[in-house]
Amino acid sequence: MLGHTHALFGITTLAVVEALSAGRLIQEHVIYGVPAGVALCAGAAIFGALLPDLDADDSTIQRELGSLGLLARLGLQLLAVKHRGVLHSGLATVIVTVLAVGLGWYGGYPDVGLALGLGYASHVILADAMTRSGVPLWWPARQKFHVLPKGLRIRTGGPIEYLLFGLVALFLFTLIPVLLPPNLFKFILRSVF
Repeated sequence: MLGHTHALFGITTLAVVEALSAGRLIQEHVIYGVPAGVALCAGAAIFGALLPDLDADDSTIQRELGSLGLLARLGLQLLAVKHRGVLHSGLATVIVTVLAVGLGWYGGYPDVGLALGLGYASHVILADAMTRSGVPLWWPARQKFHVLPKGLRIRTGGPIEYLLFGLVALFLFTLIPVLLPPNLFKFILRSVF
């Protein structure tokens, strides 16, 4: 799938988990009097959702990271990492999630680390597993994992991906009240007036 679809899947996965946790996952993280938890977690989920494509030529994450993205891509090429290989596996998903949560916990932001892991998982286990190519979830086994039957698998960049994008965006729109901290509107009103 394309970068914007992955970003949307990442943030939607975060919103669903936040809703299922009854609003207990994302912490406020007040910075200079502003509750920044939602923004931090949303950013981490989007970053995590783009991260598996670090091994792809001309991916969104490589372009956004600039020179650092190019260096990462060259490093992965030196290690013979191919697109939709190890970075699209269950093993990588677990390792990235554990590292992100661990670093987040150490820095006092475990929810941000978990958001990154959720974004990564949304890329591998949801979005790319819907495509015709599938993912090597059980890497190093070569068998591809798909969440959709053969006739319903999505072509990356095709019209069905754009339709799916619109449907997921509508679904996310219904979840926005779950993501917003209850005191956010009071904060905005106090800041403006």
